[in-house]
Amino acid sequence: MQHFRRLSRRFAISVAAVTCGLFLTAAASADEPSLAAPSASVAPENDFGADIQGDVPGASAIEGRLMAPCCWTQTIDIHDSDIARSMKHEIRRRLRNGESADVIQASFVDRYGPKILAVQPNSQLKNVFLGLSVVIGGAGVASVLMLGRWRKRSAESTGPKTKRSEARDQWDDKLDAELHALDKE
Repeated sequence: MQHFRRLSRRFAISVAAVTCGLFLTAAASADEPSLAAPSASVAPENDFGADIQGDVPGASAIEGRLMAPCCWTQTIDIHDSDIARSMKHEIRRRLRNGESADVIQASFVDRYGPKILAVQPNSQLKNVFLGLSVVIGGAGVASVLMLGRWRKRSAESTGPKTKRSEARDQWDDKLDAELHALDKE
């Protein structure tokens, strides 16, 4: 019984962790507004070294949504090519100069076409994610309810309620004789 409780507790914690992870992923993938505050204009030739390495709020969100146009296989946040570095530099410089994330992304779409977007506007990826979240959440709720029912049933039944027969029959005598013969061997 204690083993069953421990397993049900671990299962419930696992389901909760998976569900929280899915919701955190959904929150992280949502469009983030630009957090960059307008500051003094920065000349592009003066900030390239610190621009790529420095922390610019909102830059990683844009970089994660744009594909590297050299090969179209990775987003520019993880791609390491000259054009990807140039795009990172431009994004960070423009954010520091006060442009919004939507304007910057739209300019890249105008320049390279909609193929530059990592998730296409007509993609069903968000719907698939939402569907999987609902299915996994439903499975978690159903499993918790099922474990509760099992637990309730096991608490109610303490053991078999059958009564032992007092009368002996021929099979009891035969079994006793066989056991007695085995003891002599």
